[in-house]
Amino acid sequence: MDAENARQELYEVMNRPREFDVTAEQALALGKRYLDVDNAHLTEIHTDSDYWETVASTDPADGAFPPGLVLDLGNTYCRRVLADGGTIALHDAPAQGWADDPAFDTHGIHCYHGSPIVVNDEIYGTVCFVSESPRTEPFSDEETLFAELIARMLEHELQRRRTAAEIERLDRFASVLAHDLRNPLGVAQGYIDLVRKSTDDRHLTTAANALDRMEELISDVLTMVRQGQTVEAAEAVELASVAERCWQSVVTAESDLHVDADITIRASPDRLRRLFENLFRNAVEHGGDRVTVRVGALGDGTGFYVEDDGPGIPETDRDAVFDRGYSSAVEGSGLGLAIVASVVAAHDWQITVTDASTGGTRFEIDDVVVLDPLTD
Repeated sequence: MDAENARQELYEVMNRPREFDVTAEQALALGKRYLDVDNAHLTEIHTDSDYWETVASTDPADGAFPPGLVLDLGNTYCRRVLADGGTIALHDAPAQGWADDPAFDTHGIHCYHGSPIVVNDEIYGTVCFVSESPRTEPFSDEETLFAELIARMLEHELQRRRTAAEIERLDRFASVLAHDLRNPLGVAQGYIDLVRKSTDDRHLTTAANALDRMEELISDVLTMVRQGQTVEAAEAVELASVAERCWQSVVTAESDLHVDADITIRASPDRLRRLFENLFRNAVEHGGDRVTVRVGALGDGTGFYVEDDGPGIPETDRDAVFDRGYSSAVEGSGLGLAIVASVVAAHDWQITVTDASTGGTRFEIDDVVVLDPLTD
């Protein structure tokens, strides 16, 4: 099997929607064939307790390294991968000066190729290719590159799944919290409405406004959590059409919108609407009743911008505008631009804040997939 065919087959394996252990076993089996070794396995290493566990393996249950096998980390070559922070390739361990190593002494493995896997900036484990007998020749650069490609692709998949699980956990937590907050909030709003029917006390109006603001904050928190989830199914979206519809849904007083963006991008329509709604609302809240907002395509074809002719954002504050809680408006929740940032991150775009040509604020969103007019 040549390198090009091996890489192509690996990409096909990793793109199939299957359980992780199945995907990992198929990727390992491909690496085993390409490197011509006895076994390939993915390990999880628990550095706090110094043990090593096989997560996926090409060995059967009665093989030397079956799934679920637990070993003392100190008796494995993998400990050296962790210590060195990179790939170790042994084609004949004793001949390469490893005869007295605890790993060779314990397992008698002559041939070992191991690469580290890092998830969330912490060591997760290793991808290993091993044979009991030595190889006549060292691993070639091409073989090492392919083994490391398998490690990187499994690392990426582990990271993606862990991130998805964390987002799902946060979503459940936020939903439960919102439900528990909205129940007593609804009761309080109901009683205030009853009392206001018999008396016109300005303090009741103040209390009612505060409760309404709490309800808005709850909705904003839920939105922020959900908009941060990675976009899995983007589609072709006409930017101008979405922007114009979003403008109609925002209370804009006597403000104006000008759209000069005859482009189609690949995005989640729902989340793109959230982005525009929050940027428009931010412009109106900070720019006054007669602010003019413009939406256009970036000149280099990498994305789009939203700008206004309001007072602008001081340069010293621009690094903080997307932080949760940042707001210069009296009634702002500080979550609007944080929601924008989460939508941008979920699409793997980039956003920057600069001065608009009219003196206000300009948000530039780039690294966007802008589709050719002939693209379906």
